[in-house]
Amino acid sequence: MRSMALKEIVVMLGPAGSGKTTLAAALGRWIERNQMVRVGYVNLDPGVRRLPYSPHVDIRDYVRVDEIMEREGLGPNGALIASVDRAVAYRDEIVAAMRSLPYPYIIVDTPGQMELFLFREAGPLFIDSMRGAGFPVAALIYDPSSATKPEDVVGLKLLAMIVQFRLGVDAVPVLNKADKLAGSNIAELLEDPWRLREAVGRGEGVYAEIAEKLLEVLDEYKLATRIPRVSALEGTGLEELYDMLHEIYCSCGDMT
Repeated sequence: MRSMALKEIVVMLGPAGSGKTTLAAALGRWIERNQMVRVGYVNLDPGVRRLPYSPHVDIRDYVRVDEIMEREGLGPNGALIASVDRAVAYRDEIVAAMRSLPYPYIIVDTPGQMELFLFREAGPLFIDSMRGAGFPVAALIYDPSSATKPEDVVGLKLLAMIVQFRLGVDAVPVLNKADKLAGSNIAELLEDPWRLREAVGRGEGVYAEIAEKLLEVLDEYKLATRIPRVSALEGTGLEELYDMLHEIYCSCGDMT
């Protein structure tokens, strides 16, 4: 029987506009309705104004972008950077609050500007602290509009590897807004390495050549080939996403 102290923690990551926060809420609702377990929500975005869920742990209780803007005369971007950096000082309190939640499943929503969590010290430090509360896995949200040619798809796959490299967690790439996939072959290119290699090989110029070299590295260090196509708006694909996240937890997490 699994220890109740170890929680399944899903860290939602994605570029601005990818639908990350909406998907966090949709996934939580699906889990509660279909798995019959309560879900805890953690908000790590100090600048968000409205959320489609009620956070049980909220970074805005410790640091807020609007307060830093007013107090220090910073613009929105500068205040957001300062807020995320200063939130690191509260990570032990935040993770302790996560650990005390009476829920076995925790969804962590990160800043809309993904680079602030991924490429500054906040993300790796928060993830490292979360290991004291459970087993974190990242869900990297893709937006179909972010890839219009094969080289873009290579970039998305590379981003998933960077997430794993920087944060030290398994990352499940997720193709959100599946309701807008009509006429797009991004899903097939993401899932089928041979089709992607062929498509990149038909390209010309230095960027196509770079993409081919990157594919060699990506193929050597295999990432998830099953990429769930979900729609937070329509509620589709959430079962497959849950199953993939849970499979990682079952194979890597403590199941004692």
